[in-house]
Amino acid sequence: MTPAGAKASATARELLAGLNAPQREAVTAPDGPLLILAGAGSGKTRVLTHRIAYLLATGRVAADEVLAVTFTNKAAREMRLRVANLLGGEPAGLWLGTFHAVAARILRRDGPAVGVPQGFTIFDEADRQALLRAALREIGADDRRTSPGATGAAISAAKNELQTPEAYARAACTPFEHRVARVWPSYQAALQASGGLDFDDLLLELVRLLTTQPAVAARYQARFGHILVDEYQDTNRAQYLAVRTLAERHRRLTVVGDPDQSVYGWRGADLRNILNFEADYPEARVIALEQNYRSTGAILAAAQAVIRENVERVEKRLWTAAEGGTPVVMAQLYDEREEAQAVAAEAQRLVQAEGCALAEMAVLYRTNAQSRALEEVFLRQGLPYQLVGGVRFYERREVKDVLAYLRLLLNPDDAVAFERVVNVPRRGVGSTSLEQLRLVAARHRVSPYRAIPLVQGAEIRGAAATGLLHFHRTMEELRQWAQSWPLPTVLDRLLEVSGYRALVRDGSPEGDERWANVVELRGLADEHGQAPVSEALPAFLEQAALSGDQDTPREAPSGITLITLHQVKGLEFPVVFITGLEEGLLPHSRSLDTIQATEEERRLLYVGMTRAMRRLYLFHAFRRHLYGAPSLATPSRFLGALPRDVARLATSMGGGATTAGSPAGARLHARAVPMGPGPGGLVGTRAALDRRATSAGPAVAAAQMYERGTRVEHPKYGRGMILKSTMTRAGEEVVIQFDTAGPKIFAVADAVLRPVPD
Repeated sequence: MTPAGAKASATARELLAGLNAPQREAVTAPDGPLLILAGAGSGKTRVLTHRIAYLLATGRVAADEVLAVTFTNKAAREMRLRVANLLGGEPAGLWLGTFHAVAARILRRDGPAVGVPQGFTIFDEADRQALLRAALREIGADDRRTSPGATGAAISAAKNELQTPEAYARAACTPFEHRVARVWPSYQAALQASGGLDFDDLLLELVRLLTTQPAVAARYQARFGHILVDEYQDTNRAQYLAVRTLAERHRRLTVVGDPDQSVYGWRGADLRNILNFEADYPEARVIALEQNYRSTGAILAAAQAVIRENVERVEKRLWTAAEGGTPVVMAQLYDEREEAQAVAAEAQRLVQAEGCALAEMAVLYRTNAQSRALEEVFLRQGLPYQLVGGVRFYERREVKDVLAYLRLLLNPDDAVAFERVVNVPRRGVGSTSLEQLRLVAARHRVSPYRAIPLVQGAEIRGAAATGLLHFHRTMEELRQWAQSWPLPTVLDRLLEVSGYRALVRDGSPEGDERWANVVELRGLADEHGQAPVSEALPAFLEQAALSGDQDTPREAPSGITLITLHQVKGLEFPVVFITGLEEGLLPHSRSLDTIQATEEERRLLYVGMTRAMRRLYLFHAFRRHLYGAPSLATPSRFLGALPRDVARLATSMGGGATTAGSPAGARLHARAVPMGPGPGGLVGTRAALDRRATSAGPAVAAAQMYERGTRVEHPKYGRGMILKSTMTRAGEEVVIQFDTAGPKIFAVADAVLRPVPD
């Protein structure tokens, strides 16, 4: 054996050290289709990166012959770093990135074959919304009936299914679909006029390139000797076809995923892609990773009991060496405020009694609106928290302004970038002047920016004309100047001569914060070093456009993390609270029409439960304010699957919710309870159901008028029986089961009720 061969063998042996048997089998599997079913917490990323390193270390493939794709820039960076650490340096030529980044890279080179310009701009969500609003105005659509968000979602879903505007129009049935069919061509024309692609177009055009240009497809098929795909259960049709086409020649395809964690059906993910992998590749090898390294046995057993109710899945038997553990705690609270108070009190107890850090805890919920009550309580009690899902770095106003200047510098046809910055700082260019400029541009068949020198004196006058000409002259001078200087220097010059630096640095605290974001962006530009702008600027703008939520520069959390169940995928916390486990929230009301949608909601709960490492709390409320009105809440049907030996129902809250004069507040104590029938399978205890709702102020003294079992009559809903009477700070509140109208909640002071005999 040669010294190089001996070194390669030693490296290969080192790569297998510390892996369990199924992991080693997956890493060393021979060429050919390979499906790795990676259960939650089973070391999916470790196996994928070790397989890449093993393929390279054993000489089975060269680095520039490997294509590895994932879904987020954060995941791609982590994979790249791990591979580099395993091999002692980053392998040159390795293709590793997100689906969209890989698509952009291929289209930059070969896109002109299908009409995609090499210098295309990638439009992010905010830019896309601006174009959609303009397209809606163009067809005279009412924003209140056809919102840009809903329209964009419909177009995105159609593009993910590789549908054309013409095919969508032919299949349109509802008035909304007919309006979308009218908007889509106008929106697409505006994209093309600006030399841009949206995120969906990147994948759509990649598939079109690979399926209509055989020579191009053959070149990439020959190049990529091994293709590896992370989170395969989240692929949509376009991604599926792109991968299948690229792997067609060698069929050396490794996919990693878990059908039980497919939760993005609403954005096009197709669970069938992973479920049908063996049908697509009959010779495929299937390896299941079933040892969980994250959660305790109690948490894992509870999560598996929930997900086992699904039909569309592949059975796995996850296990952990950390057997037992604290039982999963379930609690029914009176409303969302008491739910938040219970979270806060238990978090404080864990800090004081068990030495947990707040940064080790997370509160998960189905919808962003659920964070409101949590934030109010946490702020009042002085509990620090981090709300995930706020304004992303690349969506902050000052960051988007600077990026728009740079986009216009690169692409004068970018109408969205032009309209964003032409009057920032103010140059006297208002909406009337811009509309007139659009007319001039349309007459000359050029972009608004290129139309500025063509404006006649009678068309735009005064300050607007002066401002437009000054703006055009500044940008053209910058364009000439940029030919000789690196990107960081060009950015500094742009901030100065455009007046943007002076606009932001106005001496206010808000200005200082905004300028700090600009400085952060300037630091990212520094990463491109002294490369000429012609090379650095397209790469820099592409990096910004393809960034995701997890690419926002963010300090390590110092408090409790508040995050939605969709956003928490890929994270883990020692302590997890899941709130709002009620019918209509989880499962969400929009998911109850089909079995498939309901099963995705169950998978979403499974994902949330498997984020927990040591402790898991499942909360639901007796009533909840939704859409501004209180309504009775039914425990989630998903809770009925929880086994009594690993799940406990909290029966004591230590005197109820925390009030201004009370001690630390609620304490959760668990005991075994029998699981009752019904959608949630939970029988609320008397202590939980009869608990009085309190707030930070003193209770209002009032006489209780009604008792449980009293028959009453309402002028609208007829006769019914009092199920519950609760004294709140605002007075008495009753729950009435009406004979014909079902359950309703009333404040006695506002309701017209009359006692009637049984």
